[in-house]
Amino acid sequence: MTSRDGRTFGHISGVEVGATFTSKAALAEAGVHVLRQAGIHGDHELGAFSICLSKGYEDNVDRGNTITYVGSGGQDDDGKQISDQSPDTPANKALFISSTTRRPVRVVRGANDDNTYSPGHGYRYDGLYVVDEAKMVDGKKGFKMCTFTLKRIDEEGQKAIPIRRTLTAGKLAKMRKKARTG
Repeated sequence: MTSRDGRTFGHISGVEVGATFTSKAALAEAGVHVLRQAGIHGDHELGAFSICLSKGYEDNVDRGNTITYVGSGGQDDDGKQISDQSPDTPANKALFISSTTRRPVRVVRGANDDNTYSPGHGYRYDGLYVVDEAKMVDGKKGFKMCTFTLKRIDEEGQKAIPIRRTLTAGKLAKMRKKARTG
């Protein structure tokens, strides 16, 4: 195994925290997050190597240094949650194992107008986090969700996560809709 296959706990040699990538293909080529679709790259026996936080689940909460990340599964082809998630799927199991081993997990953020910590476009490697808590909770739609609290590992010389303070057309439309509906 080489670090370019992504099966590495910790940083990928030659990739700095804050590095940006134009696509999932570029992320994969660098070895930071090698899965082109799935948000969790891991091994159901060893733990998670990386996660990609983007628009996948409405229950995700990003506070920069602390992330509440929802596992995978239970969605239809349109991304609508239609059933419970299982802690036994390989991806979810990898994050549950990481909560026990406390091995570092690489975090990548993808562009998302609803998240001030995400890049404006493409993907950004935001460093190492530890899975501090893993549990099953009732999600916003009432389905059981695998929920993981990840906390950023404080490393010497590490820059703060950039914050976008822009008002996008999407955010403005949501604000207008919310104002009309009360």
